[in-house]
Amino acid sequence: MRPKLYAPITPLALLIFCGYTFAHDARFQRFDKNNDGKISPAELGAPRIFRTADKDGNGFISPAELAAVQQNRDSRPPAAVDPNAPFIQTTHTLTVDGRERSYIVQAPKKNDRPLPVVFFFHGGGGRGENMARIGFREMVASEGFIAVYPTAWYNNWNDGRNAVRIRSQRENVDDVKFIRAVVDDIAARQHIDRSRIFAAGASNGGIFCHYLAANAADLFAAIAPVIGGLAEPLAPSFKPSHPISLMVIQGDADPLVPIDGGPIARSDRGGRIISTEAMLKLYLSRNGVTGLPTEELLPDIDPGDGCRTIVRRYPPGEGGVKVEYWRIQGGGHTLPGTRRIATTQKEVQIGKTSRDYDGLEEIWRFFKSCPPRQSSTNPQ
Repeated sequence: MRPKLYAPITPLALLIFCGYTFAHDARFQRFDKNNDGKISPAELGAPRIFRTADKDGNGFISPAELAAVQQNRDSRPPAAVDPNAPFIQTTHTLTVDGRERSYIVQAPKKNDRPLPVVFFFHGGGGRGENMARIGFREMVASEGFIAVYPTAWYNNWNDGRNAVRIRSQRENVDDVKFIRAVVDDIAARQHIDRSRIFAAGASNGGIFCHYLAANAADLFAAIAPVIGGLAEPLAPSFKPSHPISLMVIQGDADPLVPIDGGPIARSDRGGRIISTEAMLKLYLSRNGVTGLPTEELLPDIDPGDGCRTIVRRYPPGEGGVKVEYWRIQGGGHTLPGTRRIATTQKEVQIGKTSRDYDGLEEIWRFFKSCPPRQSSTNPQ
């Protein structure tokens, strides 16, 4: 039986999800392979987006045209939710350290008990609205939790890479403080279970999940970084204050976030991450995990996707915390289970997508199996 997919990602949403938006000159330069100051159809490899961006119809995309596409995208209101949907979607703003920040909440219409909270962080150049469109949605009602989709300062999280080209990192924005404020803001309106707060994210959002583990393990019970490694500057002093469960989803052919560590998108200007195996060792040590893991090769539901997934599960650690590593053989810079995105043009830029299972379903399944956070210094 094919896995159930809640929200196929459109080509434009895919580029936003994976950080392939054009908010930064570095994005333009990455596509402008011959450095002639313009992007050709062959360089972009996404015909529909090219036609949208090429406003003057001269057969090329200029930096100004891409900036216009970005500005238009940023001005769009959140997608409307069907009034008959089993969940309610609301948008909220907060001012933290003088910066106005925003986040979207999806919650069940009926809530008669403390609910877990799941954050889903966007990739570089994205927005919370993008993730809300493709996120948990109906699952919040059927499974009973609250989903939260914040937006980063100038669309990039301060994830510990110290990349000077990224404004939030250059300004050292305190995104941990922002997320703590979001939790408190939600708790003022919703009945939440503070011992079961979770963080998932993709790309820049996945790297940010590791940053939260390092700096807010008193708040989060588990994290699930997707196609996002641990920032190299964090590694030497990485020791979360509390044991924290971890689920890693990573393609071994990711062209942007290298599984063996190194520069993001092949450029040190985007910062560096450590290897996935080195990252796992840090969590295993902190969580007190001993013993050998088991490995399972998941069924090849879609042989045409060019991917197979091996799941490595470790014995429980301190307090029963869990560690799982989902390595996607042949997988690129994508979230598993997203259909209609694995065209030849997109594979050139981001690699293959596993369609053997739905990534968000598996992330929630992992979260709900994790033990609650053992203790907290935050008020209940």
